[in-house]
Amino acid sequence: MNTYARIQNGSVAELFESAADPSTLFNPTLVWEPVTTCGVAVGWVFCNGSFSAPTPVTPTPVATPSLTQLQAELASIQAQITALSSAAPATTSSPSANGG
Repeated sequence: MNTYARIQNGSVAELFESAADPSTLFNPTLVWEPVTTCGVAVGWVFCNGSFSAPTPVTPTPVATPSLTQLQAELASIQAQITALSSAAPATTSSPSANGG
């Protein structure tokens, strides 16, 4: 059995094991490359005839807001709620709405 990688947009989209050449088994527009490198997995990069592991993405740390910043945001939100509450018309129920 040989392992083949289907290449899509320059990276491994799937792996396939077969004794036959997959280009004879599937649509000829699919690109299959024999895998001779250990550890190749979906997501690996295929460039200039060789496989390589993708570059790991390092997440950017998010700054934690200070207590002062959170209190300022809270005050702003409370002011918005107060403004909306005082501007909203009072709701009253009519007798027909209560079924009576």
